[in-house]
Amino acid sequence: MNLIKYYGDLVGRQGLIVAGLNSNKKSLETFTAAHNYLTDYESLRVAIDDRPEKAVADLALKEYQFSLLALASGQYRYAFGGLRLFFELMLSVVRFSAHEIDLRMWLCDSKDINWESLKNLDSGVFSVNFMRAFNPAFAEFGRQFSAISESVYRECSEYVHGNAGTHTLLPSEIAFDETAHLAWCEKSAAMRQAIVFAFAARYLNYVSPEGMRRMESVVVDVVGYLSPVQMVYGKSCEA
Repeated sequence: MNLIKYYGDLVGRQGLIVAGLNSNKKSLETFTAAHNYLTDYESLRVAIDDRPEKAVADLALKEYQFSLLALASGQYRYAFGGLRLFFELMLSVVRFSAHEIDLRMWLCDSKDINWESLKNLDSGVFSVNFMRAFNPAFAEFGRQFSAISESVYRECSEYVHGNAGTHTLLPSEIAFDETAHLAWCEKSAAMRQAIVFAFAARYLNYVSPEGMRRMESVVVDVVGYLSPVQMVYGKSCEA
């Protein structure tokens, strides 16, 4: 077997997958939206430009781009895995902002990121205690975004752990699959909601007026219906 030709042919199939994506209107629209979320996340980063947790956000966005590449290449299982890692890292940004010692330990490979600590009902990033510490007005809404986060994380984990059902949902060979593609995009959109909420609750009380202005479009677009956001961006939310 000519291994170079074999793997070259597999890479060539990825071009056919991109073509299939391009010819499917709904899939192309959702992929474009998911790609454009990068701009939203860049807008959120203004809140942490001068903070140590920015390094984690940089890594998270790199993983998101790799996940997008895997999605466009038909590597769906790995796209879901990359998406889950991105989500863990982005929520860890928020948690690390309140636990800098954990951030320092993580950066020197002496502490792991733990999903249980991120979702913890008493101390996690959506908990009442955490929200009250930084922006009490958001505390009453944390539970609904915690539920969104838990659900989408669990769904991505099914692909990471190779649950039996995922083998029937994914194509058996490298090929474009609309169902898998749209499932990834739905999870990406749900994560965007949770991430924007978490960043707004944690940082809006602490960013400069210019930072608030730069965050405005994404915060209002995603969670502008929440009363604390309307208090901050009232005119924009009513428009």
